Amino acid sequence: MSSNIIPSIDILPVEILYRIFDNLDAQTILFSIRPVCRLFRAVVNTYDRYVFDFKFISKSNFHPLCRLINPQNIISLTLRDNEYTLDQIALFISLVRLRQLTRLHSITFFDIEEFQLNMILKRINLNLLTSFSLNIRKHDDRRKKTTLSFLSSIMAQSSLRKVELNMKSDRISNISWPLNCRITCLTINEHIPFDDLCRILSCSPQLHTLILRQNLSIMINKMILPSSFPQLTSLTIEQLNITIDKLESFLSLTPSLVYLKFIGEGSVFDGNRWEQFIQINLSHLDTFEFFINIEMLTGQTREDLELLIEPFRSPFWIEYKKWFIACEFSMDPPYRIQIYSIPICKSVLHYKLDSEKIFISTSSMSLYHDPSILNNIKEINLSLKMPISDAIIQEALKRTSPLFPKVTKLHVDVSMDYRRKNPLASIKFLTSIIDVSQLVEVKLESYCFGKDRKMILFDMMTIIEQSYNLSSLIIHSRLSKYELYPFLDNLCSVIPRRIKHLQIPINRLDQIKIILERCQDLSVVQFAITRSKFSEEVIQWFTQNTIDSTFRRRDECNIIWIGKKTNEISINHKRMKLTDDNQFNS
Repeated sequence: MSSNIIPSIDILPVEILYRIFDNLDAQTILFSIRPVCRLFRAVVNTYDRYVFDFKFISKSNFHPLCRLINPQNIISLTLRDNEYTLDQIALFISLVRLRQLTRLHSITFFDIEEFQLNMILKRINLNLLTSFSLNIRKHDDRRKKTTLSFLSSIMAQSSLRKVELNMKSDRISNISWPLNCRITCLTINEHIPFDDLCRILSCSPQLHTLILRQNLSIMINKMILPSSFPQLTSLTIEQLNITIDKLESFLSLTPSLVYLKFIGEGSVFDGNRWEQFIQINLSHLDTFEFFINIEMLTGQTREDLELLIEPFRSPFWIEYKKWFIACEFSMDPPYRIQIYSIPICKSVLHYKLDSEKIFISTSSMSLYHDPSILNNIKEINLSLKMPISDAIIQEALKRTSPLFPKVTKLHVDVSMDYRRKNPLASIKFLTSIIDVSQLVEVKLESYCFGKDRKMILFDMMTIIEQSYNLSSLIIHSRLSKYELYPFLDNLCSVIPRRIKHLQIPINRLDQIKIILERCQDLSVVQFAITRSKFSEEVIQWFTQNTIDSTFRRRDECNIIWIGKKTNEISINHKRMKLTDDNQFNS
């Protein structure tokens, strides 16, 4: 006789639970799994592979998270101090015993101040680092020598493999690189002298991947060609704006490239010249991606574009390499030709919905019918300045799948007068080209949201309700914010409940309560406020109704990292409203 065995999670080996935790964020582990039962509590307490990365975390959750996790159990740390997490780095320093961070494999600092950087690096163990990423927001020349000492020590770590640096070029240039640096991937976000770049490459025999995001023309303006760097197999240049002669001189130093990508500005892009150069100097090149904007003084015809793209139809491009190229021209000024590899290699794209385009490709793929061309686009800026033609709308509505299937960030610039055009036409067009369920961040912007744009704004909010993954919503009026005031109450009542970050104008204190009651997960809010007196009243409201909120005033905007709401505090299981004696000092 068989017995019915009821499966229980209690019989799972602890190692299996650890592997599950490896795929969860720290907040989920601490606040959702840990309270379930004693077993989970014990397993969570002994788990030693925590990844700290909190872009959207309420300040009330940040405190217990730092208290509950043993610093020795953290292997990856990402800290930031921006509009989403005000003073997060300073708070982390005050809450965590930095000397107990002994097992860090990965460190990422966004918008850190130089004195904070030195304070942290002085106390933590750097010997196990495999990845280090640094973005300094506020430099302090008094601490430059100390910073360089720490960075030089990090570069000398034998375990280090991946580095990204975004700070003043004099910091990067003066790092003492070891003669046999072990890094395999390097990203530089600032321009440095070409000689210094060559020195870094000469000291890094295992460096396979180099990503340059700075102004390349400044960097190699006066270069003297050294010996080549055959260790490089992957090169990305994201601000290309130099002559083809200088670019070829630079690329001649990297004969082993398998992957080459560049994005930027250029003159006429000659397919014949590139074919010859690659055959002679880059014989190992397997992947060639580019996106080049070419400024034109006059409009272009289809015949003009055909002449530009014709060299890319040779057997070398089509048959041997199987590299397919597209050329696009917007009929509206400013006149600009875009020539790019397929699929588009950029992650951010500016797209004019209301502009007619000429599109030519060496592939059989069509821009409006093959989404694979746009698969890499994660962020899109849409401009709505003119009514979209019926022909463009009808063409888009025929689509069976979104034109931009993987966009997670959407910025819509609404500048057209909708009294001349049915706004729903634009909305239908928008939903036909973007998979709104994928959106994580949406920004709606205009010079002013007058009565004529009220309808489009609320229609957009209806669409946003379908964005189930949305965490950030920004409604921004560049000029007259008061134009939004007459319908702010209605707008506040339709804000998606699940968002964690919100930017919106307000003109009354009761609107804050509406927003906070509706959006229970809200961690950071930015209120656009022009009047300084009302700004002070908003800060006072949060001082009275929350505990330990953080405030910052910038560009006529109150930014608040929301602390614990007073009505959540319980004493003897009874709700209690705090009096003045319980308030904190902002």
